[in-house]
Amino acid sequence: MPASHQSIIAHDDVRREISFRGILLGIILAVVLAASNTYLALKIGILTSASIPAAVLAMGILRFFKGSNILENNLVQTCASAGEAIAGGIVYTIPALIIIHYWTHFGYLHNLMVALIGGILGVLFSVPLRRVLIADKHLRFPEAQAITKLLEMGERTSDQLRYMVSGGILGAVIEFAQSGLQMIASSVQKFFAVGKTLIGFGSGFSATLIGAGYLIGFNVGLSLFIGAITGWLILVPILSGVYHLTTSQPTATAAAQDLWGNYVRFVGIGSMLTAGIWTLLTLVKPIWAGIQSSFSALTLPAIKKTVIRTERDVPLLYVAAGILISLIISYFLLKDLLPLNNLGLPSHFTIPLLISSALFILIIGFIFAAICGYFSGMVGVSASPGSAIVIGGLMLVAFGLHALLNSQGVNFTQEIIKNACAVVIVLISVVTGIACITNDNIQDLKVGHLVGSTPWKQQLMLLIGVLAASAVIPLLMQLLFSVYGLGGVYPHAGMDPSRMLPAPVPSVLATVTQAVFDDKLPLTMLLLGVAITIGFILFNVIFKKRGWHLSILGISMGLYLPLSSSTPLFIGSIIALLMQRVATKNKLKDSNQQRGILLACGLVAGAALMDVLLAIPFAISGNPNVLSIMPASAHDIAIGLGILSILFLSGIFYRAVRRV
Repeated sequence: MPASHQSIIAHDDVRREISFRGILLGIILAVVLAASNTYLALKIGILTSASIPAAVLAMGILRFFKGSNILENNLVQTCASAGEAIAGGIVYTIPALIIIHYWTHFGYLHNLMVALIGGILGVLFSVPLRRVLIADKHLRFPEAQAITKLLEMGERTSDQLRYMVSGGILGAVIEFAQSGLQMIASSVQKFFAVGKTLIGFGSGFSATLIGAGYLIGFNVGLSLFIGAITGWLILVPILSGVYHLTTSQPTATAAAQDLWGNYVRFVGIGSMLTAGIWTLLTLVKPIWAGIQSSFSALTLPAIKKTVIRTERDVPLLYVAAGILISLIISYFLLKDLLPLNNLGLPSHFTIPLLISSALFILIIGFIFAAICGYFSGMVGVSASPGSAIVIGGLMLVAFGLHALLNSQGVNFTQEIIKNACAVVIVLISVVTGIACITNDNIQDLKVGHLVGSTPWKQQLMLLIGVLAASAVIPLLMQLLFSVYGLGGVYPHAGMDPSRMLPAPVPSVLATVTQAVFDDKLPLTMLLLGVAITIGFILFNVIFKKRGWHLSILGISMGLYLPLSSSTPLFIGSIIALLMQRVATKNKLKDSNQQRGILLACGLVAGAALMDVLLAIPFAISGNPNVLSIMPASAHDIAIGLGILSILFLSGIFYRAVRRV
């Protein structure tokens, strides 16, 4: 364990963790963050990482109360972060039912139960996963490091505090200039057509991702970049020559983006699925060991007495009971919600399909929880490409149902396709909720591990946050749908199309699901992704003895992520590598390198907090461009400022690390 955390952890710490004021504040913050992320997810398809802003808000508010401490602050941010996680689970999926015209509105009770089941199972699944993932030395947990530094700085003053504060201010200012004023470009891409072949590349300038890249390290950053090169410098030129897309778009860059969205992205999905399965296979043994350890440590009275406070999870007996109750409730929810009687199947298929659906939620939900938890540890909550896994799960259900309907000779009418899509989307909504909560919760549990929190208390607070966020998000979705419309669907005539919320992620899910039942899914691209990933796995096996080892998940993520995400992560990892060499060459103290980490943590924290603040004027105005001051004609200037911002940040890192 890092020395900087040794003094924070005390296994017999008697400081208050759970308090009434903490619960109340956690609920309020969970609702606020759920509201802002619900709007952003439907408007521009992104979620802001809630844990860091929640930690800042918790410290700022609790500072006015006597006796507040780092453990109480951590539990408040754990509860509050559920607002973002629940939004990711339901807002990214359920609106697809509106888009396919299966629903005409968001029924409160149905949406509440979908969110609750996914959220509760996500918390319960994270209990046995906690011991495995937080102890994995290959997982850097970049956001957990940032949150821990924040909480520690709030607990005590230090000469190092100014580096954290400076990084936070820099991150907030750059994020405001990029996402708010839009005077600094967030990314740039440029492609050229050479005959029928598209050649080009691009980069992102996000301070958040540069900070995260600094924290994840060079190996993962390099793997991400290799994936990006494979997708954008190899596949895009090859596929552009095959599909001749240069004539279907006004510019070569637009053609490249169109090709990535319709083809290369599916290569990335196939790659992510393969890498996820490979990673899961490598985790089977430690996960099983973790389950056995948790069971023996938390359920046997003779051993329970010896378990230190910082290792006490929710007892597995309670976990098992909670999972069983959730599955029983999900069975009856699915019975009421799924149009199984309208799929053209014989009536005796209904009960087996319901049982199969509940088992799908249990088994695939746990698998996705493990994979997304691993992603979270590798690159953080914000950069974790859980959507690729979700789309993979969606296709798994869709193909299975498609095969069943085919075997029974069902005629695929538009009504049958709509009902079949609804079945798939509902099931994947619950599984997505599980994945999103675990993705977020594992990061929070890592923070708790570093600062000395009691795991079961964190898990309890997250359940409280799940309840609070689940109660308000269905109301928010219906409100936004009624005011703006979603994904090209309007609740009533005469609405303004320019103010419509595009709901990009649910639109993709609806499109992919319909493509499966319409037999229009690019299977060739998926299989290409599988083949590419197997090739990199073999590379690792062959060159293992030489010490060469690439992150398979990192490469897959680089294939799937847009350049605006993968390149700044790589740039941040390069800066970290260079600063490490500077420190080694000049024989600098460890505290010098610590300054770089503090700056990176500040960048992530400041930018994330600014994202939440920007959601307020965006939500009020209904326009994410409301603060923009940069005219379209000055786009090249904005790109230049983006490049300068990276150079400026590099100089700041160098000055902090090099300073004696």
